Amino acid sequence: MIKINLLPVPKARKAKKQMEVQYELILAGVLIGVVLVACGYFWYLLDSQIGRLQDDKSKANAELTSLKAKVKEVENFENNKKVLEEKNRIIEQLKKNQGAPVRLLDEISRSMDPIKIWLSGITAQGSKIDIDGKAITNSDIVEFINHMKDTKFFTDIQLIESRQTVEFNVPVYNFKLRCTMVI
Repeated sequence: MIKINLLPVPKARKAKKQMEVQYELILAGVLIGVVLVACGYFWYLLDSQIGRLQDDKSKANAELTSLKAKVKEVENFENNKKVLEEKNRIIEQLKKNQGAPVRLLDEISRSMDPIKIWLSGITAQGSKIDIDGKAITNSDIVEFINHMKDTKFFTDIQLIESRQTVEFNVPVYNFKLRCTMVI
């Protein structure tokens, strides 16, 4: 006897299984497609961001170059300013010291007034003064030194040398003084 099973259960299950596999494959394909599209979109975003960042970098480098040039100009300006300030300081110092030689000669002249001495040389280095001269007597030299002390323009007056010599059959005293000028 032949048995025929007319129940569609196993075939239906097989067909249902095949349908499920097809749906799963379609779903997997759609998911893979979505993932690929998402990856492409993110790649596009990252690529455009890289392009913008490279443009920003090139702009920043150009700005850096121009700023370096401006910094160099500022440094040159500051150096020139320092040089000019130094020149102005020197000019002011020269203006300040300009009257010192005139006053020095005036004070020495006043100190020599009634005395019989004459000067053969005056050397000034800063505030230090060396005076070379000749006098008829040693007392004239002492009187000259006392007059210099009275002026308060000279300090630390030292007689370095006083030596008697004969010039044109006349005995004279050669002397050297060192003093400090009050500025």
